[in-house]
Amino acid sequence: MPPLSEEDLENRQACFDEIFSEYAALDVKQKSMNERKEKEAPPPHEEGEDVEQAPETTPNIALAYSELSFGTVNKLINLVKEKCGPLFPSKGLFLDLGSGAGKTCIAAGLIHPFEKVVGIETLQCLCDIETAAQGKYGEAALPEGVVKPEMNFIKGDFVTEDQLEAILPEVAVCIVVATTFGEPEMQAITKHAQQMPEGASLIMITQMLEEFLVVDVNRDPRKRRAAATKKALARRGVEPQGIEIVLEPAENDPNGWRLKHSEDLELEWGTTTCYIYKKYTYPYCDVGDLCMATKLPEENDPDSYPAYFQGPTSITWMDCGMGVPCEVGKIDPFSEEDRKRAIKMYTQKVEEFKQSMKDSSTSAAAAAFEQIKSDMGETFPEDGKISYNVEEVNEAALLVKTLIEKCGGPANDVKVSRFMSSQFVEACKEADPDGTGMISEEGASSVFDKVKQNVIAFIESKLAELQA
Repeated sequence: MPPLSEEDLENRQACFDEIFSEYAALDVKQKSMNERKEKEAPPPHEEGEDVEQAPETTPNIALAYSELSFGTVNKLINLVKEKCGPLFPSKGLFLDLGSGAGKTCIAAGLIHPFEKVVGIETLQCLCDIETAAQGKYGEAALPEGVVKPEMNFIKGDFVTEDQLEAILPEVAVCIVVATTFGEPEMQAITKHAQQMPEGASLIMITQMLEEFLVVDVNRDPRKRRAAATKKALARRGVEPQGIEIVLEPAENDPNGWRLKHSEDLELEWGTTTCYIYKKYTYPYCDVGDLCMATKLPEENDPDSYPAYFQGPTSITWMDCGMGVPCEVGKIDPFSEEDRKRAIKMYTQKVEEFKQSMKDSSTSAAAAAFEQIKSDMGETFPEDGKISYNVEEVNEAALLVKTLIEKCGGPANDVKVSRFMSSQFVEACKEADPDGTGMISEEGASSVFDKVKQNVIAFIESKLAELQA
């Protein structure tokens, strides 16, 4: 579901304003304050009873009332769509921990057709407003075809409420205005976050999630390097000089949260920061993210290489110019150590390609045409030209294969060969404005010089991406 249009947003805002027309923010806040004071007040005593003067009490600050405007809720939901991936109609639950007067929940229900919207609030005066607002929400008239999600409010404390356990695995978006929350509330949020499903989004206002819940693939680098160094030097017969230190992966929750976005928010009561998280399973990747992948066991290559994540077992190798997805045996997150290793790998690869491509394309083309002429015999064209259609003509495939072997790079690297073949065909088309589909020995030499430069430029672009 895309963000609402300006016209739709105005209509939903008007509906929201009508629902809460009798509940101005300051009035609701005062009601909340009165109830909080009553909760903390000492018990009454009978007239004439001799009692000590009770100390003045301070209302529980964790229950302090604050609310988000309709426009702010709309902005936050749109940020979730942009930073955490799409939200779909009638799928997933919106949850507000500490829902106050229900304004955030009602706004969310008007902005996006969640399957269900749930808020939990402990103060009775606020629950009464939620009940009244829920009735008006049910009666609100929206344009034909617009679905209003089911709206539910729970009277209770989310720190101790057991009812939440049943719905937490259904959460698509959870919002927490944690500005005044203390340790009990933050511990409860930690517990609830662990029960939310993969792909869920969590919006935290003012306070952040506990660090151990948040994925950091570069956590404790010094500690991990010290452990890796000790392990490497503990092997018998290993010389300390020149030994490669390979760090173990950082410890992270296999079902952890990534911080996808943070920014300052201007609210009615001041400026604060919102933090938007998304929950992942290992290796904590979205499609297109850099990762490290190990080839399938039958390919007998235990090393890992930089790649773009496509799915739990599927990647696109970073140096695959054709962008062809393939299955792999293992996928790991992309850490700072991996980045350094990949930069070293690609720097070396660029130098190797540049060195191998110093060889003359002229001699390589001559050798290729000589081989083709020998294979074709009398059927070899009199004008000395052959087709450059690699997909359909054996001679063209042999030409490219020979050119790669002689001065193009590793012919046994399928992704390199495939990319160079495609570049060869495209360059031939540019050199063949009449569209004859044929190439001469001299033309093949000139075209392949261009192909080599394209390959080097492509690998250098990947190196620049890693360095950036």
